[in-house]
Amino acid sequence: MKIKLLDGSVKEFDQAMNIRSIAEAIAISLKKATVAAKVNGRYVSVDHVVEKDSTLELITNKHSDFYKVLNYTAAFVTGAAISELYKDVKLAKVLYKEDELEYGITFEVEPRIGLEEIQNIQNKVNQIIKNDAVISRTIDLKEAEELFKNNEYQKHLAKEMFETYGEVTIYTLNNTTIILKHAIALNLKLIKVIEVQQLTGEYWLNDSDNIMLQKVHGMAAESIETLDAKKAILEDRRSRDHRIINKTLKIFGFDHLVGPGLPLWMPNGTIVKEEIKKYLKEKEWEYDFINVTTSVIGTVDLYKKSGHWDHYGEDMFQPFNGGSGSDEQFILRPMNCPHHLAVYKQEQRSYRDLPLRIAEHALQHRYESSGSLTGLERVRAMELTDSHIFVRPDQVEEEFKSIYKMINEVLQTFNIKIDYLSLSLRNPEDKVKYYQDDKMWDEAEAALEKVLQDLNIDYKKCIGEAAFYGPKLDIQIKTAQNHEITVSTIQLDFLLPKKFDVTYIDQNQEFKAPIMIHRGLIGTYERFIATLLEQTKGVLPLWLAPNQIQIIPVGSEENIEYAQTIRNYLKKDFIRVHVDLRDERLSYKIRDAQTSKIPYQLVIGDQERKENTVTYRQYGSEEQVTVKLEEFKNMIVNLVFNKK
Repeated sequence: MKIKLLDGSVKEFDQAMNIRSIAEAIAISLKKATVAAKVNGRYVSVDHVVEKDSTLELITNKHSDFYKVLNYTAAFVTGAAISELYKDVKLAKVLYKEDELEYGITFEVEPRIGLEEIQNIQNKVNQIIKNDAVISRTIDLKEAEELFKNNEYQKHLAKEMFETYGEVTIYTLNNTTIILKHAIALNLKLIKVIEVQQLTGEYWLNDSDNIMLQKVHGMAAESIETLDAKKAILEDRRSRDHRIINKTLKIFGFDHLVGPGLPLWMPNGTIVKEEIKKYLKEKEWEYDFINVTTSVIGTVDLYKKSGHWDHYGEDMFQPFNGGSGSDEQFILRPMNCPHHLAVYKQEQRSYRDLPLRIAEHALQHRYESSGSLTGLERVRAMELTDSHIFVRPDQVEEEFKSIYKMINEVLQTFNIKIDYLSLSLRNPEDKVKYYQDDKMWDEAEAALEKVLQDLNIDYKKCIGEAAFYGPKLDIQIKTAQNHEITVSTIQLDFLLPKKFDVTYIDQNQEFKAPIMIHRGLIGTYERFIATLLEQTKGVLPLWLAPNQIQIIPVGSEENIEYAQTIRNYLKKDFIRVHVDLRDERLSYKIRDAQTSKIPYQLVIGDQERKENTVTYRQYGSEEQVTVKLEEFKNMIVNLVFNKK
């Protein structure tokens, strides 16, 4: 039996051996250090027996998957604690995402437990990790279904695992047995600390049609110091979560009766969105884009012709009839490409008309699963800053450079921190996802990569991430929850113009198909504003702030009148001002303005009124500055004009 290790070396054994024994044969110290392994990419425990030639990764505390093993183990221990504490509990699924740093375990129990039970669970966890060890073994599907006949969640997991591996791995701790796809440590002494943190809920399989299970969250580490460091990271992420920031800034809301994932833009959010839109439309004007408006619905046949129905049909809202007795089928628009192709076709184009840059800030709808909805980051109704540029082959390179320059300028205006650029290419082996035309793909990918090299841009090649119609450049960022999302995109499309028989007349009076470039300037407003809130921690620049200036008059009625005079004076220059007339202490009003992250606070008293001045304090500063009212206005107007 040949075992290929991570460093490329090969070890030979004359009989089947478990992971622990293989580790010992390589180095005695490895036996103790190994907590789990990956055999041919599958996570297994140290008791797993390898019977044939395989690739092997031993997981020690130096391996990138160490914390994954640690947290899955902690989640199982927490599940065992819950099982010992509450009668007839049904454990469901152990969960861990590296980018979230937390583990979770879902379960069903009646009556449902409350937050006051967290300490009891913590105490039982502490008891278990001191004294107990885990046993693992593999069984067949029939035995698994019998073992879990009273737990439909474990039966579901058993079927999933059996379909993948032809066997089911179960782990037992005291009287608790569950199925785990991921390996865990059998020796609990590995875990020095487990902290049970909160109790929430989660739909089984992230599907709102299923039961809402309870979910215990926690964190695990090999030392108190490591746990504290991870908690600090998690706390910082939570403070930057746009959903948390929204509680203060009141940007958006949701209503279950309106529908999950259908955002309600509140007055503050509408201001932010419209200010961004105004700036982007000015930028599109600068770069010679023409704006159009197209319907928020389209026929099913439109999306079948484009290919979107076949590739993304599951993510669309269901078709609906045109009316009583009608057999016309429509669908809420999930993307704009076919609509812009229809705009292009309204008249015959000449080679002199190209590039033709069609832009639209377009409403779209996509049916995201209930479990994936995340504030504004992932919604079902969205407005996309979309454009489709029709070019001749000789114009591709210059147009791509121009689009990239435009996107770069916009993202710099907002100080968006970019994680990396992704050159998304097709997987030639995937004969289902991608349109089958090797020549078209080779030309498109080569053209895109040449432009990136000419621009001297650093990028990662991501095979299998292309759209079905062509390769693309995606600008990727990380959210506060460490989710990777696309903020801007440029995509080459040689396919859809041909599908829709879109042409231009060249200089030889022959019909030619243009190349279409898809441009997502900032993606959707929903996702971009979520990103903006997180990257600024809600401290929006003056030009975007819903309330730019808070005026706090103190003392007499004359001072209140002067405050209103200032407001009206500034309002003439479209500066957003609010006068705080609440019956509260001055210190409270100032603190509230700071909490609300208002860029400027003006405190108006007798002296300011008599001298026609204002005393202002900028957000985040303790310094108070007194200037003439006109000077203050000019400063604010200049800052807003320069997008500060």
